[in-house]
Amino acid sequence: MTRDIISFPEEKLWDEINDGWSRMSFRQRNLWEVIKRAPEVWTINDSSAFWVIAIIGETVIYYNHLEYGFNRSSWSSFGTIDHYQSLQIGLEEVVQIQLDIINTGLDNGPRTSSPIAGEYVAS
Repeated sequence: MTRDIISFPEEKLWDEINDGWSRMSFRQRNLWEVIKRAPEVWTINDSSAFWVIAIIGETVIYYNHLEYGFNRSSWSSFGTIDHYQSLQIGLEEVVQIQLDIINTGLDNGPRTSSPIAGEYVAS
């Protein structure tokens, strides 16, 4: 999988990651340091490509540049995201969701989010 097949540049991804990191709590940053990885392009259904930025067990955190937000999904084959999500949330929020799952043992979502107002340019 080459990076040039994705329409969202890694430089912009790092802006999103750094913005999210700056809003993280101390506990969120501790978890982030354990699960983060160098951004890598993975696919969903062999069609859409997204940047995966963290792995914890059978879960990846990836940036959905089509929806402008971070998302979580299971993965069963390295390089493949199992489920598409359309959350429009920041990195600190998706890390908090993962912290809540660790603390409670329950994954209650969210699976979708409200849209973010604004004008978007088709990729």
